[in-house]
Amino acid sequence: LEAAWIGLCSQGDEKERAMKLSIEALEKIEGELKAKGKKFFGGETIGYLDLAVGWISYWLPVWEEVGSVKILDPQNFPATSAWMNNFLSHPVIKDNLPPRDKMIVYFQKRSKA
Repeated sequence: LEAAWIGLCSQGDEKERAMKLSIEALEKIEGELKAKGKKFFGGETIGYLDLAVGWISYWLPVWEEVGSVKILDPQNFPATSAWMNNFLSHPVIKDNLPPRDKMIVYFQKRSKA
């Protein structure tokens, strides 16, 4: 989902291509989560893959807000949305996230650089 960041920092055709790539990546994630039918990628508890891709749960919504775009529509990606909520609600994750308001300011500056 690096394309989501590229889309945030670009305009025109490049932004459109990046958003398309982001949605394609989310479709793959959605397919995997639906196929598993579990709370997390590996089952009912957070596993290695959840930790490896868990950044998406926190950063993607921040990037969407900074870029005034919507990539992850819960109606189109219900399994991914549920996974994100489950991941971010886990006490170990929730208690160690950076403050969202500071991340918004940080990425607003980065997107203009």
